[in-house]
Amino acid sequence: MRIILDTDGTMTNFNEFIQQEAIPFFKNKYGMRIVAPEKLEIQDIFDMDNYFSNYYNCSLKEAHKYTRKALDEFWVHPRYLKYSLLYKFRTGLSQYVKEMLKEGHTIEIHTSRDKSTDKDIIGKLARGITRLQYALNGIHLPAEQYHFYTTDEDKVKSIIESKPDLVFEDKPQIIQSLTDNGIKCICVEGYHNVDVQDTDNVIRTSCDDYESIINDVDKVVGANKIKYFRRASKSLLFYSKLEFLKPLLLKLFKPIILNGENIVKDDEKALIYAPNHRSTLDPLVINAIVDKHIHWAALLRFFEGKDSIFNNSKNPLLCKITADTFSGLDYFPIDRKKDNPDANNFSSVRDMMGYLNIKNKVGIFPEGTTSRPEGQEFGTFDPGFILLAMRSKADILPITTYWFRDDEDKKRVIINFGKAINVEGKNRQQIYEEYIKVQEEQLEENKSVSTLYNTDKNSKKTLSKSSRKYYN
Repeated sequence: MRIILDTDGTMTNFNEFIQQEAIPFFKNKYGMRIVAPEKLEIQDIFDMDNYFSNYYNCSLKEAHKYTRKALDEFWVHPRYLKYSLLYKFRTGLSQYVKEMLKEGHTIEIHTSRDKSTDKDIIGKLARGITRLQYALNGIHLPAEQYHFYTTDEDKVKSIIESKPDLVFEDKPQIIQSLTDNGIKCICVEGYHNVDVQDTDNVIRTSCDDYESIINDVDKVVGANKIKYFRRASKSLLFYSKLEFLKPLLLKLFKPIILNGENIVKDDEKALIYAPNHRSTLDPLVINAIVDKHIHWAALLRFFEGKDSIFNNSKNPLLCKITADTFSGLDYFPIDRKKDNPDANNFSSVRDMMGYLNIKNKVGIFPEGTTSRPEGQEFGTFDPGFILLAMRSKADILPITTYWFRDDEDKKRVIINFGKAINVEGKNRQQIYEEYIKVQEEQLEENKSVSTLYNTDKNSKKTLSKSSRKYYN
């Protein structure tokens, strides 16, 4: 789950600071009076441009310069450090962010704090203080998770383009723009956003109580989606512990990658990886190449400790390693009718849909087995993955694998990536025929390449370089 947070008025109670510090300062210093108490920004509360225009008998453009000077006088002062470093974050929201980080969710800070984009020492200081503010509140994020903007318009544009799963914000105009684009928001209560109404895309709440935040997030995002976001984060943490295996697998099998430009980079789109099936090692090699956590469907016997991915060895230790790994990665157990006439895979199909609905990646071997009828290049492709793609509006990435032994009698594999198939506007038969055509064409390409690889030294050298550029 990717969560974006604003700072002033969201993580902090900016309204309270304005009441305690800003209003007394400008009343005493300039004799200003409150014009718009429902506003958030100091210049709007006092309608400063009009105030200075009348005071100096000048144009609004000239008056704005006085406004900027007055605001700088207020903020470029130790009170900025007092606000940034001594004012604590909202208790409930701070706890929520820490818990989300523990679970492995992505947290980003997007703020249009004044001065934070300046190139001078003041801008550098403003950015550093913002990061320090989070650290002092127990929220530790890498520098690249902080995003600073000159204007709210820039901020909104960037958030919309990044398509987060949830945004915590307090400004009504920003919330309106985000929700108009289908982005889910939690509106943090303040006197400047009392007109924000609860809808399918936004809930207004104080964010002071942790349990209330959990309930509100469930309501606006959907309890079912939240369940899969949590499962995905947990399994991703497990996956990250296995990433050290990637270079080992690539070095061991030296996969030849064909049409690697078709590997889908977009993380904002639900995707089904749909390879043919030649070896129990297929998912491991594909994972190593695409470098993404894919939730694969696998036969039930692997989860029950009756078989292993290690060349189908029945060694109890290897079977246990396989079962524990598949469970930790949150793969989907599939019980075949030929193994069990009463097989029911409803829960696994439901979980596949759940993951696709949160734009995660699902892997399915439509052949369902590495065994094929003698003399046939493919087994029977079950069209269930197509129905799943149509229901979830996921793209299908056809992949064709081919294992062979090279001229040194070492086991090698060719992984050929087809172009992603967009299922929208097509019927099941059209999608199936498109998929089969890709598999057939790519298999012939794989076989030709394997022959060239063993007979033509120049081709071998070229293919090796071509493969390395996709996984180095």
